[in-house]
Amino acid sequence: MKWRPPSTLKAREVLRAAAALFQLSWVFCLPLALIGVLASGAPGSESIASGEGSGLVHSGQWWALYGASILIMLLCYGAVTLRQQSLVEGSPLRVFDALRRSLITLPSAALTAVIWLLCAPLVLPMVWLSLAWTVAVCEGLGPLQACRRSIALVRGNALTLTGSYLATLAAVLVFVMLVGIFFGVVMSLAGQEGARTGVAVSRVLFAALLSLPVIYVSAMLVSVQRGARG
Repeated sequence: MKWRPPSTLKAREVLRAAAALFQLSWVFCLPLALIGVLASGAPGSESIASGEGSGLVHSGQWWALYGASILIMLLCYGAVTLRQQSLVEGSPLRVFDALRRSLITLPSAALTAVIWLLCAPLVLPMVWLSLAWTVAVCEGLGPLQACRRSIALVRGNALTLTGSYLATLAAVLVFVMLVGIFFGVVMSLAGQEGARTGVAVSRVLFAALLSLPVIYVSAMLVSVQRGARG
C-alpha cells in the first residue's frame, strides 16, 4: 500500500491520508503506543493501590513516578511519530532507532508539549501550535522554533484544520467511551472472582485498544505536516 499525502488540508483529504497512514503503521507502532499508554496510567494505578488521595495529596515517590511516566509516554509517542514518518519516506526505522532519535529530541519535545498545553484552553492558538510537537520530534527543532514552524505550516488553514481536529476528537471520545462500556460489561459478567483473576489481562487489553487512537492522532498530525509542506 502506497501512502499519499493530502493534496489539500481540507478535512476530507486530511482524514483520508490519516486513515491510510494509520492502516499502514498501526502494527509497527502498537507496541510503542501500548507502553506509552501503560506508562501514563501507572501513577493512577499506584494511587489506587496505595489508597492515597487525589490532587496534591501524594508522596514524593508518587510524584517521581508521575514525572517518569510522563517522560516514558512522550518517549514512546515520539518514537511512534518517527516510525510513521519513516514509513511515509519509504525508509522504515527499527524500534530502537526510533527510540534513540526520540530520546535525543525528548527535552525539546517535552517543553513544546508544555507550551501547547498552556495554549489548550484557546482554540485558535491551540490549532496554530498543533504541529509544534510533531515538528520538534521529526525535525529536531527547539521549542520556540517548533512553535514558529507550526504557525507557518498552519497559516491560512487554521479554520479548515479545526474541523478535522474536532471530528477526530469526537471519534476518539466515542471510541474510548465504547471501550470503557465494553470492559465494564465484561468485568461485570465475569463476576468478582473473575475480575480479580483477569484484572491484569484486562488492563493490558484495555491499554492496547486505547493505543489505537494514539496511533491515529499521530498519523493525522504527520499527514497534516506532510500536506502543509506541499
